[in-house]
Parts: sequence; structure tokens; C-alpha cells
Amino acid sequence: MPKASKSKRRSVPVTARSAAGEAVPLPPIHVDGHEKVIINSQHLASLPLVGKLGKSSTETRRRINHFHTLIKEYSKLAALRAKAPALEIDERIELVEREMAQMGGLDWYQKASLLGQCKSRGGDTSRWLVPKLRDLDLHKKEGKLRLLDVGALSCLNYAKERAWIDVVPIDLNSQEPGIYQQDFLDIGKQANDGQTRAGEDEEDGDISHLFETPFDVICLSLVVNFIGDPVRRGDMLKQATRLLAPGGLLFLVLPLSCVTNSRYLDDERLLAIAQHLGLEKLHMHHTAKLAHYLYRLSSSATRSTEEDGQFKKKMLHSAPGRNNFSIVI
Repeated sequence: MPKASKSKRRSVPVTARSAAGEAVPLPPIHVDGHEKVIINSQHLASLPLVGKLGKSSTETRRRINHFHTLIKEYSKLAALRAKAPALEIDERIELVEREMAQMGGLDWYQKASLLGQCKSRGGDTSRWLVPKLRDLDLHKKEGKLRLLDVGALSCLNYAKERAWIDVVPIDLNSQEPGIYQQDFLDIGKQANDGQTRAGEDEEDGDISHLFETPFDVICLSLVVNFIGDPVRRGDMLKQATRLLAPGGLLFLVLPLSCVTNSRYLDDERLLAIAQHLGLEKLHMHHTAKLAHYLYRLSSSATRSTEEDGQFKKKMLHSAPGRNNFSIVI
């Protein structure tokens, strides 16, 4: 039998309901060929919220990985719909939307990630970075280091170093009053989107002055892998080089599987991408779950950040069971 006609969709972010009854937004999706795609769907307030935090680090990580998978799937479907709209694609998108909303959306994802920062579950990655900064004698530098913490889950990550580090923490969906709600890829755009520190009223809602001076350190810890589009992942690295001061440091953290179990990326490929952007490797360290990288932006290298097409998606390892994570420049 023919399906009943669907009611007209409203262009609003997908939401679920938290235990307190508050709307929980899902993130905008960066799709190849589009600046940003907001997930469109009917309000899903009636959906049961099943996005509980896992009782173990293994369970929490499994759910976080599944949320990543859903975002990648949505990104692919949104790109297909942009090229050739079809009812079948819309139905598949709605299924993905509903599952992300049922998990609790970005709010759940961030709370799960924040739980992963506690010492019993590995600690936050800033504890790896700070000793490296001290080894470089940057704690003795005249004036404070300006550090941009992208995707910040807590404004306390560098609290012990406040005497010599001035942190600007930002995130798409701020969880604390001390974190600015700001899309990293939107920094530098002329239009003011009225982004403010969560829970506060900045004068005129404008925080652009925070990004007028180049940063000494930019932290991209477990945020590049959150974006489903490989091109936008490359855009994040390019944006970092634009916002860094000459000689500034880029701290990049990826899930270990992104470089040890991918068909399209490994340490050698990542280093080549970094060098292409004018970055030299200072440190690399793998743990059981994470890959840490510390790069310095060369003050003399000629950077070709606008020469796209240098690093397309290329098969490096064809063994079965590998994932499809990649970074495209």
C-alpha cells in the first residue's frame, strides 16, 4: 500500500529530552561541499532517552564509538541528499537522527567523554602536554602562553598552570560557564554569530577579540576524529596553522585506531600532511588507546594551506578489518 504523505519538516536541530526535561541538541554536521548542515527533523521530545553513561570505560568507549559511526553515516547520507534528493535517503537519515537523539545527542557524548577524563579512566590529555611545554622552558617565557583548547570538556584542565598559561576554552556545546560556545571552523569569519561564554552575557555577544592575537598553543584533542567529513578534518588542521603564532605548537590527539588500523592514514601519512602545512614534529607517543602528537609551526617554512588536492583519500593498507578514517587536504 502507498505510504501516507509526511508532514512538512521543520528545520530545527534534532533534540532528545534529558532526565530533567531539557532539550538536548545534536551537533551540526560538516559535509563535503557545504559549510555546515544542521540536522533537520521533527521535534523528538517523545523519544526515550537511553544515553546513560557506561558502568565501565569499555562500555562508555563502545557507545562513544557508535556515536561517531552515526555521525559519519549521517554525513554520507546528507551529502547524497544534497546531490540527489530521494525519499529512501530521507528515511535512512531519519533513522540515524532518531538513534543519535535516543542516545542523548551531543550533550550525552560530552558527558561520556568528560567521564573518560577521570583518573580511573585514563586522565585528561592536558597532563601529557604540560610536561612537554615545561621541557621547552615555555613556563619561563615572559608573559603567559595563549592556549586555545578546542572541544574543551572542562575549564579546569589547565588550572594548575594558570600562572603561566592563559586558556581560551571553546566548544560547540559548552558544558560549563567557563567554556565559550564557539565553532572552531567559524573563527575568523566576518559575520558575528553572537557566540558567548555559556551562562554569561559578553558585551554585544561578541567574543571575536579573543581570536585577534595568534595563539602560542592550540589543542585539538579528540575533536578532529569527531567530524565525519575527511575534508573538514583537513580544514581543522589548516585552521590551526592560521591561528597559531610563528613557532607556535599544535597538540593533536586521535584515537589510536585512526592511525594504526586505518586503510587511509598512518603515522607516516599524518607526518607528511603536517609537513605540508608547515608543521614539524616534536613528539609522538602512542598509548593503548590514544595517539599524541606535538608539532611546531615553522617560522620560516612556506606554507601552502590553500593548495588543496595534495593529500586525497589514498589506500595505504588494504588488510580486512581496518577502518576508513582519513584526513584530506
